[in-house]
Amino acid sequence: MTLFAPPSQTTLHYRLVTPMFLGGEGQQVDPTQFRNASFKGALRFWWRALNWGAAQKDSAPLQWLHAREGALFGLASDGKDSKQSRVQIQSDLQKVTLKQPGMGLKDIGYLLGQGLYSFSSGVTRQYLDGGDLTITLRFKPGTSAEDIQSVEQAAIALGLFGGLGSRSRRGLGSLALQTLERNDQGEKEFTTLKSIEEFIKELDFSAPKDAPLSALSVASRIDISATDNTGLGVLQKISKEMQLYRSFGRNNKVGSDDARRNFVADHDAARDATQGKALAHLPQRAVFSLPHNYHFSSNQRDKDIGITAEKEGRRASPLLVHIHPLKDGSFIAIQTLLPGIFLPPGMAVETKVSNRPKTIPDTSVDFNVITRYLDGFPQKQTLKVPCNG
Repeated sequence: MTLFAPPSQTTLHYRLVTPMFLGGEGQQVDPTQFRNASFKGALRFWWRALNWGAAQKDSAPLQWLHAREGALFGLASDGKDSKQSRVQIQSDLQKVTLKQPGMGLKDIGYLLGQGLYSFSSGVTRQYLDGGDLTITLRFKPGTSAEDIQSVEQAAIALGLFGGLGSRSRRGLGSLALQTLERNDQGEKEFTTLKSIEEFIKELDFSAPKDAPLSALSVASRIDISATDNTGLGVLQKISKEMQLYRSFGRNNKVGSDDARRNFVADHDAARDATQGKALAHLPQRAVFSLPHNYHFSSNQRDKDIGITAEKEGRRASPLLVHIHPLKDGSFIAIQTLLPGIFLPPGMAVETKVSNRPKTIPDTSVDFNVITRYLDGFPQKQTLKVPCNG
């Protein structure tokens, strides 16, 4: 009888540090159950993001990336190309609280957005609050050390820069990695600024800036933008700064603060569009994500304008917000900018006013709009500086 060596194993301990919205609208959330598919989807995202640089060595980088991802994580196919995953995931979620919809989280309502928050009724969906998530990754015998390391790196990146669930790119559902254990190398902590910086130094930022997916490149930037005594407190600081930076305001105010009105041209062009004038180019703020919506109130009637990509409707934000606890008890906001091709070539963008679509001819964006937002945090610390090379 042939004896096979046991599969390599890696265990990661995460904390849920901001409200996590798992499941779709109308779905009940069971805090005793955790869908491994959610974690695996995020793991694959970060694996692609981290390995785009390595893909540049191939003459067809997208095909190389797709093939390597399929070989590692599995590939569904009706034909002979189907592949089983070499990575098996086991999860254990503990100490989590299920919160019901209602008038909570008001101070981060701007980040929650219309899908998760209503100013009249508050949070619109159940969410998970707090808790510890242990993930065990088991690798099939024969998996190379290089492949194991690449998956571990993706799991670490998820726990330092990302999250799970709705609005995870805005800091909701931040999944903060505390420790990683390998069955052959002991434990490693990720609860100090030094450990985060050391991990960033290991990553490949060599890819050109025109990535066709969310990926590390020469143009990537990673900042520590704010700190606070609680995870929700630091997320509130991000929410306030983003709203002040982007919002036109009402009566020269954004809440109780004076409106900065950084994007008057965006506001005026959208207002004109509600009156029938076509937009010549995307609003500057559209670089934060699509769809990009406006609401105008007047004595006559309210008017809305929506700006969406023609086929897919959405373009995820190139800016990712993550809230991370440190060993000293403080919490930091890590913001990661992953510039790339904003929309595929030839994809139209439309405005819709009263359900009448009009195409916007110029869909180019300026990532410096986000750079200026990042620069607005007075005590920021940039851990990864973009390179023009």
